[in-house]
Amino acid sequence: MTLLIEKEVYPHFETLLFDWRCKTQLLEGGCGSSKSYHAALKMIFKLLEEKRTALVVREVYDTHRESMFSLFSEIIEDLGLGVSMKISSSLMTVKFPNGSKIIFRGMDKPEKLKSINNISLIWLEECSERHYKKFEYRDSAKFTSR
Repeated sequence: MTLLIEKEVYPHFETLLFDWRCKTQLLEGGCGSSKSYHAALKMIFKLLEEKRTALVVREVYDTHRESMFSLFSEIIEDLGLGVSMKISSSLMTVKFPNGSKIIFRGMDKPEKLKSINNISLIWLEECSERHYKKFEYRDSAKFTSR
């Protein structure tokens, strides 16, 4: 099934959306610079294209509902994909028709991060060096590299 999505984006972010050559990307910029919006759009496009599991992490789990989860939900609706996706605000997950999914978790509950299988995309939102060090995984086999 081929899906054609037309979406106007800021020219500054056009390359970012479809460039997957880098294993790690760090986006810096001021508040309102649309970094999160375009990174979420990039992740959605990749998950539509390939069956993957994505993990979106914030320092505190409870802040997802009004931030990252809300952002992803809005973009999905804006793209007209809401009817084909299963968006669960109680489980804090988004499931795609092709089997891809996005899981939202917090670093305040690290035990809930350990049991997630087959993660191939990770987004650390509002990541400082201190938060990144907390996230470093001892079991690298948990994450698939594609």
